[in-house]
Amino acid sequence: MATKARSKRPKDQKQTPTARARTMKRQAEITAAACEVFWQQGYRAASIQDVADRVGVLKGSLYYYIESKEDLLWRIIEDVHAESTAILEESLALEVSPIERIRLFIERHVAWYLNNVEEVAVFFREWRHLTGERLRTVKGRRRGYEQVIRELIEAAQDAGDISGELDVHYAARYVLAAVNAVPDWYRPNGSDSASDIAETYGAITVGLLTGTPRQVKTSARARRAA
Repeated sequence: MATKARSKRPKDQKQTPTARARTMKRQAEITAAACEVFWQQGYRAASIQDVADRVGVLKGSLYYYIESKEDLLWRIIEDVHAESTAILEESLALEVSPIERIRLFIERHVAWYLNNVEEVAVFFREWRHLTGERLRTVKGRRRGYEQVIRELIEAAQDAGDISGELDVHYAARYVLAAVNAVPDWYRPNGSDSASDIAETYGAITVGLLTGTPRQVKTSARARRAA
């Protein structure tokens, strides 16, 4: 059976600056539409047709910009990663104490999450649907991100702001779990603003880290029962 030929994708053609700008604008519209569809329906249940309907184009037209549904998910993953990396780099460049750097980093991170809750929710809920090198890349980034959080905590330990006995591995995972869960419960029409919640998260994180005076030892019996 003959297959229907697809239009050449933008990367296969030389474009004028004006045409390139139109293409980038359309790509952004498609990615935004995909984000809405994935957020509402879940990646597995969503289809290319759903995205095309949201954009208002024929399904075949989307293949001018993508090769698969996974391409759309990857664009969302890449966008969130790029923003998270920028926030981290900005925080690392601040001339502040290590503990203040942690507070500001958490505050800025949470604020961006809350102002982009659909994109962030898709990022955390759907990344496991990636395949091959993309999936390996995301797993590697997650490990690297946790390492950076550990290093931030260790710097605050070295400065004497956090107990040296605190287990940085558990502390980093605790902080990441709390921050990454924000999209699961946040409602934009709630009584508290994104900035207020972000400030509170920053303060709570610092309070927990500085207020944990020692490493809690779990008994062998408790570990066996867990």
